Order: sequence, then structure tokens, then C-alpha cells
Amino acid sequence: MEAIREVREGWRWHELWLTLGWRDVLSRHRQTRLGPLWISLSMAFVAFGMGTLYSGIMGQSVHDYIPYLVAGFTTWNFLSALVNEGKDAFVSNASAIREIPVPSTVFVYRLLWKNILIFGYNAVVLVIVLLIFQVWPFPAVLLALPALALILLNGVWVAMLLGLINARYRDLGQLIPNAMRLIFFVTPILWHAESATGARMIFVYFNPMYYFVEILRAPLLGQVPSLLVWAVVLGITVLGWCIMLPVYAHWRRQIALWI
Repeated sequence: MEAIREVREGWRWHELWLTLGWRDVLSRHRQTRLGPLWISLSMAFVAFGMGTLYSGIMGQSVHDYIPYLVAGFTTWNFLSALVNEGKDAFVSNASAIREIPVPSTVFVYRLLWKNILIFGYNAVVLVIVLLIFQVWPFPAVLLALPALALILLNGVWVAMLLGLINARYRDLGQLIPNAMRLIFFVTPILWHAESATGARMIFVYFNPMYYFVEILRAPLLGQVPSLLVWAVVLGITVLGWCIMLPVYAHWRRQIALWI
């Protein structure tokens, strides 16, 4: 109950974390003329550069491959940021946690909001790509809203749990980025899940990140995620919160000492 109360109290400080999250986005592009639009431009370079190259390597038409790549890459960037930055939710805000009497969850919401904004800038490129290649995502795209809500719910428990563990054991901060780079290549983002056959199917069906990518990527492309995808994501969400709450409740008072 104490952990749940802190989650709720952090939400009440929304004016603070909304402001801090927006400032984080702006500070990344300080003294540039385009500002945060560089986020969209970077995604555009990746989309058309990698899309043109890998469509030829994969033997697929640019018309089909580039929208798939951009939707997957946009979703992956969002998911990987929640994990990579989530582990530093408390460590990177050490001074504020020790000096400002606010719930630690404020800094979790801060990183979630920052990455929602970045996702929005990347989504601009996706919309342009869908228009260029005449992909009509409606009405399935409406499922992106509950999918995004589920991803954010997972982002909360991931940041609270990994942030707590990383505050105590800093080796986790080195392990996770390397693990995420490996997971990127074994997750169907550059390649289609249907192309995996035989034993390679283990990289699809036993890869949790595949389900999180697919639950958002599919609606963005006008497709409906399968019931299996929804069930796995819901299951991980419930399991993650059930693990995080007692662990966080037990050790949360030690955060200020560990960081």
C-alpha cells in the first residue's frame, strides 16, 4: 500500500514532472535552430537510409518495407528508452532526491513524459511515411491508445524496479544497454517475424520485446494485434507490478542512501 500510495502521490506532482520532462527534451537540442525537430529529422534519415538499404537486402519492396521499418523503429526507440533510462531514474536524479521532499515516482513520470514527447516527434515521420506510401491505418490505429497505455504501465514498474536495483548494484547500469543492443537484432524490427522458421522461432515467441513492439506497431500500420500479443503484454504487466510493489515497498527508504 505504501508503494501504491507513492505512485499516486507522484502523479499529483504532475506540474513538476511535466515541466521537467519538456525541459529535458529542449535541453538536448539547446542552441540549435531546429530544436526538437532534429528528433524527427534523425528518424527521417534512418527511415529512408536504412529502408532503402534493407529493403534490397531483404528482397522486399520499398512500398511495404519502409512503413514497417519506421513503425517498428519508432516503437523500439520508445521501448528501449523506457528501459535504458528507467534504470537511471533514481541515480540520475540523486541530488534532487536527497534535497527535495517529493515522491521518487516524480522522476519516473518525468522520464515517461519525456519519452512520450520524443515518441510524438518520431511519429510525425511515421505519418509522413504512411501518407507517401498510401497506408491507411484506420480504424485499427485507435488500438494504439490502449497499447500505449499498457506500455506506459510497464514503463512505471520497469523504472521503479530497475531504478531501485541499479541504485544498489551499479553493474546493472552496464548490463542493460548491452542486453538491449542484442535484443534489438533478435527482435523482428529489421526483419519480419514470418521470415523466422524452425528453431529461429524462439526469437519471436519467447522474446517479450516482440510482443511489446507488435502491440503498438500493428495498429500504427492499420493492423489488429493478435489476442496472443494482448494476452502476453497484459500478463507481463500484471506480473511486473506484482513483483515491483513488494520489492519497492521494502527498499524504497534506502534509495537516498544508495545513490
